[in-house]
Amino acid sequence: MKFYKTLIFLLFFTISLFANIIDEFPSYRYVFNELDVNENYIYNKDFQNFVNKNKYRYRKLFIQAVNRGELIIPTMRELLYQKDISPLFIYLSMVESAFKTHAISSSSAGGLWQFVKATAIDENMQVNSLIDERYDPVKSTNRAIDYLYKIHNTLGKWYLTAMAYNCGSGCVQDSIDKAKSIDLGVLTNPRANYIRKETRDYIKKILLFAMIGENYLFKANDSLGEMKYQFDNDMLVPVRVRGGENIREIAQHLKMNYSILKKINLHLKKGFVPYNSNVMVNIPASRLPIFNALYRNQRRADNLYRY
Repeated sequence: MKFYKTLIFLLFFTISLFANIIDEFPSYRYVFNELDVNENYIYNKDFQNFVNKNKYRYRKLFIQAVNRGELIIPTMRELLYQKDISPLFIYLSMVESAFKTHAISSSSAGGLWQFVKATAIDENMQVNSLIDERYDPVKSTNRAIDYLYKIHNTLGKWYLTAMAYNCGSGCVQDSIDKAKSIDLGVLTNPRANYIRKETRDYIKKILLFAMIGENYLFKANDSLGEMKYQFDNDMLVPVRVRGGENIREIAQHLKMNYSILKKINLHLKKGFVPYNSNVMVNIPASRLPIFNALYRNQRRADNLYRY
């Protein structure tokens, strides 16, 4: 009798946990649908444990990352919309770099999307002693989106695409072959070990950050996700300037803070535009009229700024 009472208690406790998470994160249905995850995954015990263990810490990390990404989030979000990919992939970048434009990993992956050098070059980004476009928030975001589409064309599901961003398409395909399933709960089963723990945790992190960020759409008393929309939508606009121009001088011309302009142009490793590089300089859209006026006024003299 004692055994059955314990069993019943555990059953009700488990059901209560499921109910609490569903009530706490009604956004899960939207998040799962966007990333092709079966809705029943919300009942996965390992995912439930992950959410309960990490939800408070991840809320703090969410706030820190969004505040850090004030300069670049509006542009990243708009580029995702323009290329017709789920805006929830912004949370993949959040997991990768926490929106640190200068982020570099122990494996030398760099930038908001943490490209390794070889992949960056394959994706037509310049990486050399003077330029590293992995740190260009506009170009790296465009290239990350293109890269995600390439993976999706191979694997067919967006959650598999996200997992492959972490460990590679071959790694994910091998796990599918071993598991004989594409079900997320099966692939991430820690006891079966079809795929490495880092990737199992990686997809859970993306889902949890997305559930936290999108909860404001479905829960009136949870406005945390609105942080992503609190910034003035001062988009970043890539423009061309003449080779040799440096960021400090450009900031002076545009009457803007040098540290801000530098932060959105970390791909210029030496702080200036190399000659014959065709590299772009990012400026806030609000400064574009000043830029255009300067271009018109100076093009007859020395063509200082060129599109």
